[in-house]
Amino acid sequence: MKFIKEERLKNIKLTKENMCVLLDFDKTLTSYESLDSWAVAGMAADEGCEAEVNKLYDKYRPIEMDYNISYEEKYKAMEEWYNSCMNLYYKYHLNKYKLQKAVKDSGLIFREGAKEFLEYTYENSIPVIILSAGVGSVIKEFLKEEKCYFENIFLISNTFLYDENGNAFKLENYLIHTMNKTVEEHLKGKRKEEFEKRPYKLLFGDTIEDINMTPKKDLEKTIKVGFLDEALENLSAYQENFDIVLTKEDATFDKVRKIIKI
Repeated sequence: MKFIKEERLKNIKLTKENMCVLLDFDKTLTSYESLDSWAVAGMAADEGCEAEVNKLYDKYRPIEMDYNISYEEKYKAMEEWYNSCMNLYYKYHLNKYKLQKAVKDSGLIFREGAKEFLEYTYENSIPVIILSAGVGSVIKEFLKEEKCYFENIFLISNTFLYDENGNAFKLENYLIHTMNKTVEEHLKGKRKEEFEKRPYKLLFGDTIEDINMTPKKDLEKTIKVGFLDEALENLSAYQENFDIVLTKEDATFDKVRKIIKI
């Protein structure tokens, strides 16, 4: 099913010259059926890590998709989830030299039309910011493997630092999770200029919190696309917060491009 705020689309005319793109990664650029970058990272660690990471997913993903709990409760749960995953990676020696094979073996899958969409943005020099609470090393390796880690893409995600043996031991910056994704403080220099000189934004996410990727001052000039592949009880909340909502059978980048005519 598709739900579209037609009036919003009439008032915001996106072109390849006036827009930039904000993208979540897990379950947005990748398909709902795909593993997420956290599980793939677990494959690059010692035996036992992947299973424990998956257990955490089963515990916390329903909380992430629950919009009946308070903001404070969800924020706390997301911090617990992400920090628990990080501790597992350190405990089980996530290794940068194993990551490439893990990505190849993982079966990470683009959402339908996503790769072609990235190719379109590159061919038309449209700036793309991928802001992910996933694992940046996995995302980067996947995009390289798919031959679409283009120069117009700026990746903001959880990036590990490694010791002399190639084992992860801490994050390069602060932990990015579902509830604290904001693009502004990560942009500097040329990237910031590119972002600010293009007045219109096209945003894609699979949780309502992904909307926070866009600075508040730019929300009125942002077309927000929400992919709702699960938890259809959240449909009314998604319709309220996104301009385009696509449920599982219609949740493709091709459908979005037809709707907004790019």
